[in-house]
Amino acid sequence: MKVHLTTLGCPKNQVDSELMLGMLTEAGFPLVDRPEEAECLIVNTCAFIDRAREESVATILEAARLKARGRCRALIVTGCLTQRYGGEILREMPEVDGILGTSNLSRIVDLVRQAANRHDWATSAPPGYLYDAATPRLLAAKVPYAYVKIAEGCDMGCTFCAIPQFRGRHRSRPRADIVREVEALAARGIQEAILVSQDTLAYGRDLPGGGDIGDLLLALGETRMPWIRPMYLHPAHVSDRLIAKWQRARIVPYLDMPVQHGDDGVLSAMRRAVTARRMREIVGAFREAIPALAVRTTVLVGFPGESEAAFQNLLQFLDDVRFDRLGVFTYSPEEGTPSPAFPDQVAAELAAERAAIVQDLQDGIAWERNRKLVGTVTDVLVDGRSEDPAFAFEGRTAGQAPEIDGVVYLRGRFEPGRFARVSIVEVEGYELVGERA
Repeated sequence: MKVHLTTLGCPKNQVDSELMLGMLTEAGFPLVDRPEEAECLIVNTCAFIDRAREESVATILEAARLKARGRCRALIVTGCLTQRYGGEILREMPEVDGILGTSNLSRIVDLVRQAANRHDWATSAPPGYLYDAATPRLLAAKVPYAYVKIAEGCDMGCTFCAIPQFRGRHRSRPRADIVREVEALAARGIQEAILVSQDTLAYGRDLPGGGDIGDLLLALGETRMPWIRPMYLHPAHVSDRLIAKWQRARIVPYLDMPVQHGDDGVLSAMRRAVTARRMREIVGAFREAIPALAVRTTVLVGFPGESEAAFQNLLQFLDDVRFDRLGVFTYSPEEGTPSPAFPDQVAAELAAERAAIVQDLQDGIAWERNRKLVGTVTDVLVDGRSEDPAFAFEGRTAGQAPEIDGVVYLRGRFEPGRFARVSIVEVEGYELVGERA
């Protein structure tokens, strides 16, 4: 049975998809690039916010239409949407032949084998699955980087976030197992390992014998992996001891720390366990410890109780800290979380206006910071052919994470999957233009 898998959502979902593809390949199922050629369609869904759920449902329905008129005989839905709403999917979408939650990835092979018969496998199983370095994995994208999931789940309990409902409590993989996986990826030619989880700085706290993310990073520095990039760092977990380990570790000078807001009242209502002042201190300490550090964050506007004064405090915070990269999102009420019941809900139109104001502020900051890069020479990892027809190749500096931070458009010929010394010659918004140095 020929299989096609569509991945939606975050890099953590991409890892899950690559694991399922690895298991299916090992079991002998041929994979096809085009869904029209598949006899079994798998949709790995996201359920983080409204827009993600809508995209997941639309993709499932499109696959169902393809099943109705094409060669496809079975449609399987996996991921966060099924972990959270599996029963509803089975009741309301008879086109779906099987479902699989995030806790049962290893069952994908059996499910595809039985896909011709509708098989209602439970998605309410408590999250508990953690892959290991021996799990088969097929790297789906032809790029020189790979995501490595170091933990699963989250214990923080932010009042706007439903992730613990379908990803469960925080569970760390053993340090030695992660080191083995990164070393194996380096042996396969991968040049950058991107460490992901729901709460990366909580890594190791649940493991026997202690240890933390700093110890993991120091251990990964002994591997052959050229670039190591940790993502999703909760500021409430930062200490001077952690920053000292960060400074010693062989990782890229890049900090991805979602602050979510800059007003203490909103931060308290979000249950973020940190103040705006403390976050200013943290970013300042990291910048002092690590030269040429690029700092990325995300903020959430329109949270219940976000007054005009609170929003102005956020703008002042962003102007003070001056992040290199920033993503802004509007609040989405999530079923099963406390925040939809909070007073003083913010109108969606006002939240959208505030998001645009934040983006305008950040555009100016990013232009100012990117302009200073013109004339510098830096290492660039060449990801491959450029999506912009004006350039043959594109890559990234150490300060650019894939898919979210822009790229360096490259003039001339370069070898994909390799590093090159590049002179930055222009800035095009969030993108850079470089030539071989």
